[in-house]
This record gives sequence, C-alpha cells and structure tokens, in this order.
Amino acid sequence: MARKEKLLLLWMAVSFCLLFSGLLMFGRRPRVLNVLDALFFIPAFVYAMKTNRTNLLSLLKKHIPLLFFLLYATVSTFFSDAPNPSRFLRAFFHIFTFFIFVETIIRRAPKAFWGGMLIGVCFASVIAIIDFYCYYFVVGRPFTSELYGGLFETFQINRFITLDTNQLYASMYFITLPFFAFLASSRLPKSWATTLAPYFATILIVIYLIANQRRSTLVALMAGCLVLPLVTLKKRLLIPLALIVAVAGGILAIHPGMIVDRGSSNRIVIWEGTWEMIKERPLFGHGMSNKTEAIHIVRPMDGVHEAIDHPHNYYLSLVYYLGFLGLALWTMIWLPTALKSLRQGRQAHLSLAALTTGLVAVLFDGIHPYTPFMYNWPSVWIPMALLIGIYRTQHNPILQKVS
Repeated sequence: MARKEKLLLLWMAVSFCLLFSGLLMFGRRPRVLNVLDALFFIPAFVYAMKTNRTNLLSLLKKHIPLLFFLLYATVSTFFSDAPNPSRFLRAFFHIFTFFIFVETIIRRAPKAFWGGMLIGVCFASVIAIIDFYCYYFVVGRPFTSELYGGLFETFQINRFITLDTNQLYASMYFITLPFFAFLASSRLPKSWATTLAPYFATILIVIYLIANQRRSTLVALMAGCLVLPLVTLKKRLLIPLALIVAVAGGILAIHPGMIVDRGSSNRIVIWEGTWEMIKERPLFGHGMSNKTEAIHIVRPMDGVHEAIDHPHNYYLSLVYYLGFLGLALWTMIWLPTALKSLRQGRQAHLSLAALTTGLVAVLFDGIHPYTPFMYNWPSVWIPMALLIGIYRTQHNPILQKVS
C-alpha cells in the first residue's frame, strides 16, 4: 500500500470511529460536530471537489434529486415559526459532502475507504459493549431504567468514561453497523482479519442491541435480514434471519414482558395527533425548525393527558416539516437507484439490507428528518450514500477506479 493510501486509510479509520461512536462516547453533541467538521466533513468536501474538478458539472447533475431536496429543506426553514438557517445550512453541507465524497473515494481509493469503515465499526462495537458493561455492572442501571423509568443521569466512571447515553437514540445509531461491517469486508482483500472482523463486531453490537430492549430493533433487523435472501436468492442468507427470529422467540419465552408489557407505547395515538397537525399544511409542511409543535394526546390505557415533543416516526416527521412534496423529493434520492440495483442484479445487496433495516427502525422513532450528523444518520443517510455510490461505480465504467 502506497504512502498516500496509508494516510487515507488512517484518516478514514479515525473518521469512521468518530462517526460511528462519537455520539456515544461524548455527551456534548455540538463539540462532536465541530470535531467532525474539522476532521472529516471539510477535508472530505475539499477531496471530492479537487478530485472532480474537471467534471464537476457532471457530478452535480448526477445528484440533482439530492440537491433539490436539500435546497427545498433548507429554504423551508425561513417559512417556519422558528427559523434556524445556520443549522440547516450545516445539514446541507454535511449531507451533500457525504454523498459526493462516498461516490468519489469508492472509485479512487476503495481499500482505504472500506478498510477505514471496517475499523470504525469494530471500534464502535467495543465502545458499545463498554457502555453496556458500565451501565449494567458498574452503576447497576439497566437500559430500561433510562428508557422507561425516566432516570436520565450522568455517571462519571473515571477520567476517560462518562455515561451519558440516550438509549432512545442508540438503537438507530448502531442497528445498521453489522451490515456496514460485512459490506466493507466483502470489498476488501480476503484475510483472516477482514473475514473475522465483521463477525466480532456483529456479536458485540447484537449483545448491546438486545440489552437495549427495544422491540423496533428486532423488527428492523428482521426486515434487513429478509432482504438479503430475497435480493441474492441465496438460501444460506436465511441464517441471519433465522437467528434473529430465534432470539425474539427466546426473549418471548424467557422474558415476555420485554415485548408485550409496553403495548404500542402510545404510538397509534401519537401518530393520529401528528396526522391532524400535518393536515394543516399537507403539501409544503410547516418548514424545518428545531422542534415540532407539541402533540397533545390522551393515553388510552389510563386516560392521562400528555404532551409529546415529536411524532416517534421519521416519515410523519418528514411530512410535518416538509409536506408530501418533501417526502416525494426525499424518496427520489434513493428509490430509483434501489429499484435499478434490484432489477439489474447489482452487488449492492448489503447496502440495500442496511437501508431497509434503517428505514424500518426510523418507522418507530427518528426525530428530525433533516439535520447535521446525528444518531439517525447510520439508519438513513449513510446507507443511502453507500447504495448510490456502489451502484454508480459499478454501473458506469467511466466511474471505475482511475488511480
């Protein structure tokens, strides 16, 4: 490996370590974003622009659906009740940069990109298991006490470890990482390290997600694992789905309360309340702002009135802020490529599975649909960028690796 590629590998490894675990390691998200800007997003933008300087117009044309959505979402903030142009301009920059960078580096330095991603996922899996161990065995606070007991506390374990995790977001943050690990491994030269690494990371992440005790996680993983045999027609890929079903069945047999006691978590009445708000401005939405107007519900179990601060559904949130026009623009970013990948048999099955898993996960949560780097990025924007980047690199011979 040449010196330049080694430096790219180091940069990618450090960047993915921070992208995949920074929000779990550090409690102050603004500081993480500032570091990511300096370490990854600004250099990635420069790299993509410099690499594509002779065909910049062609690059922009390929991303017209993405640009339309980003422009529409960013401008919409000026028509909201609480405009925040700086935040959504930053979101524009982060999302656009990630898409063009992924497409560029996959063809220019694939080993560095995929190697860095695999290292990042493995690092994140270790951070996740440390988080799990400290919560359960050091401070004695199972994740359910924070998720459903209202006990949001910060614990200083030592000078290096501070427990300040929002477990409501953690499942969206980690749920697609096993697919990323196997995707990266499949793109790297075969060795014992690249073969075993995704299994190592997946085992640790699955332990963490089971401890997280969110039913939506199991449903999303089932959906993602179901995509693999459907796309590839390989029966052996039914094994991950069978394992997830076995885990869910084991939980139902040993500790059924984890699945059945919480009912629908008031999701139905929350979604009904959100729909009433959407009907006020169905086409263009309310415009991007920092928060949704409070959703007032009556809990069906006890008749208690409650104000909810977000719809607990990424798609309803998207329609609330940006209307059905925004939903259509968002869908056009990824759906045509997903359909082409299926029809033409492109080897994008793992990124398709990751995207399916993420899109199912945010069906039950997902706060803001358009933000700078956030917990839901690994469920939405990252698998979208990977799917599009892989398809275009394989589909268009002009985009094959040139150096």
